[in-house]
Amino acid sequence: MSTNIDKLIEEKDVFDKVFLLYGEEKYLKNTYINRIKKCFGELMKGLNYIVLDDTSIHNLIQEATTPAFGYENKLIVVNNSKLFKINRKKSSSESTENDEEEQEVQSSSNSYENDIIEFLASNNIANTTIIFNETDVAKNKKIYKTLDKVGHIKEFKILKDKEIIPYIIDITGKYGVNISKDVASYFVQICSNNMEDVINELRKLIEYTGKGNSIQKEYVDLITTKSLDAVIFDLTDNLGKRNITYCIDTLNELLMQKEPLQKIYIMIYRHYKSLYLIKYAIEHGYDNINEVLKLHPFVFLKAKDQVKNYTLLELKNIYKMLMKLDIDNKSGNIDLYTGIINVMCTIK
Repeated sequence: MSTNIDKLIEEKDVFDKVFLLYGEEKYLKNTYINRIKKCFGELMKGLNYIVLDDTSIHNLIQEATTPAFGYENKLIVVNNSKLFKINRKKSSSESTENDEEEQEVQSSSNSYENDIIEFLASNNIANTTIIFNETDVAKNKKIYKTLDKVGHIKEFKILKDKEIIPYIIDITGKYGVNISKDVASYFVQICSNNMEDVINELRKLIEYTGKGNSIQKEYVDLITTKSLDAVIFDLTDNLGKRNITYCIDTLNELLMQKEPLQKIYIMIYRHYKSLYLIKYAIEHGYDNINEVLKLHPFVFLKAKDQVKNYTLLELKNIYKMLMKLDIDNKSGNIDLYTGIINVMCTIK
């Protein structure tokens, strides 16, 4: 059923309906859930407001058909029910002595899943609204196809930078704080495109700036906790300037913050690969390299500026050292941390 959920919420026409809200963007997803909740007025948990998850999803039909005593309408929010995921079958090598018990649980799960699908397909949910709050869904599953016919579905993808900027300007404006598009764009690059992170970091900036003032780029640098992408960019920038001690300190700080070393290595590797390709394209007169790399325009411009700190041969050698490090590490010839430090110290 293709319906404008925003229109339903604006008109408070959310009763006796089933919603599937899914995707990785949690902040906006929760915003929609809260907007639907406001349509109900007073919500009393256990009476006209029920929260379920994968451990209690078998109670859904019972809860949906039980009157909300003292209230006209009931809201049921189901968080990560697992009904919309594909159950991965075990291979023979993964089988355990608990297989029979697991199969029995799975059979029970399939039973109530089929009952729920039939219940939803009846499209006869009186005085009850159901919201499925999911992260991943398999669109080929029967329950998804059922809701596609009788429910209202909205996906919440991680927003692109240009989509986040209007939110930033709007939120800061509500607190009487100004921010330019350029500074907002820089903030997103430094922070991340995860709205939960954006909101948390934006609150700190708003408090620091104060009502009636404007957020400056310097405030972003001073206050904002950098995303891993931004830190890696800063690290490689300082490697190009031969600030080796700073780069080693940065690596150690990332590890203290529990960032996985393998993830750090991969990001450094990918970044130097991009730098090498950009430098090669510039020196050989290729103008459309970013059509292949597909970097954010802001990142691409910074990378073009960053490659000025390296010769093409230096970038090629660093790229080769990082590839060799991966092979040596997997063969047990060197640990990853020592290998990364070695690469840093080789850049002179």
